[in-house]
Amino acid sequence: MKIIELTKDNISDVAVFSGVDIAENIGRTNYRGLMVLEDNIFRGGLIWQYKNTDDGCESFIEWFLAANREIARALFSSYTEMIEKEDVKSSTITIPAIQSLEEKEILKDAGFYVRITESDKIIVELSELSEMPIMMERHISRRIKSIGDITVRQFKNGIERCVAAGKKGLCEDLKELPISAFEPDVSACYLDDEGEVAGLFLFHMLPSGMLTIELMICLEKDVGKALVGMMRLFVIKMEEKYPPDTKILLNRHNQASLLLSEKLLPRGFGIPEYQGKRTEIKKGEADV
Repeated sequence: MKIIELTKDNISDVAVFSGVDIAENIGRTNYRGLMVLEDNIFRGGLIWQYKNTDDGCESFIEWFLAANREIARALFSSYTEMIEKEDVKSSTITIPAIQSLEEKEILKDAGFYVRITESDKIIVELSELSEMPIMMERHISRRIKSIGDITVRQFKNGIERCVAAGKKGLCEDLKELPISAFEPDVSACYLDDEGEVAGLFLFHMLPSGMLTIELMICLEKDVGKALVGMMRLFVIKMEEKYPPDTKILLNRHNQASLLLSEKLLPRGFGIPEYQGKRTEIKKGEADV
C-alpha cells in the first residue's frame, strides 16, 4: 500500500473518482489531498481545504473515498499527521446521505461525531432565477457593472478591501486569485462614490460546466439593495449568454447568503447529507 500526496502532476489520476470540480482545486495554496495505491491501482483518497477562522485553523474534507476500512484507516492516519503540522483545531467532513452506511461507520471509527443534516448547497436552473420576483424590475443602477467592464486595478483594490474586512466568501486564497478565475461577463461589482469596488458577486465556471458563486459581499451601508442589484445584473447577463437550463450552484455558506437564498428562492432545499466533526488533539496533549 502506498499513500501519495496529491499534486497538480498526479491529480488527473484521481479526477475520475473525485470529480473534476473538486480535483481542479489541487495546487491552490490551502488545498491538500491524498490517494492510496495498491499494486498501482487506486484504492482511496481524500481532498480537504484549510480555512482560518476566529477559532483558528480548521480543515474541511470535501471528498473521501475508500475501498475498505483498512484503506480508510490508513488515509485518516496520514491525514492526521499532515494536519498536525498546520495546527488544525477541528475537522469537518460531509458525505451524501445516499452513500453506504459503512462509510458513516468508518467516520465514527475515525473519531467523527456524525449527524444527518441539510447541505448548504442547492442547484438551480437559470430559468428559476429569471422568474424571481426581483426580475420583474430590470433597471440596473449605474453603480453596478460586470467585472469585465472595470479595470484590473479596480478589481484588485476591491479584493483587498474584502480581505481587509475579513470577507473571503468560499475562497480562502481570494487575494491570490486573478480576475480571470471568475466569469467576467456575469460576475458583478458595486462601485462607491469614488468609483472604487465596494461590493462583489463573483462566479466561477467549474470544469463540469456549472457556474458556482464564490463571493457575495457589499461593504456599503445599503447592502440589501446592492446585492439585489448585482443579482439582477447577473441574471440578465446570464440570459444573454446561456440557455435557460444552465445550472448554477449556490452555496449558503454564511448568514447573508442563507437569508438571500431564502428570500429569492424559498423552494430551495439542500440534499440530505452526513456531516462529521471532530476536535483535533495534538500528540501529547491527550495526557495533559
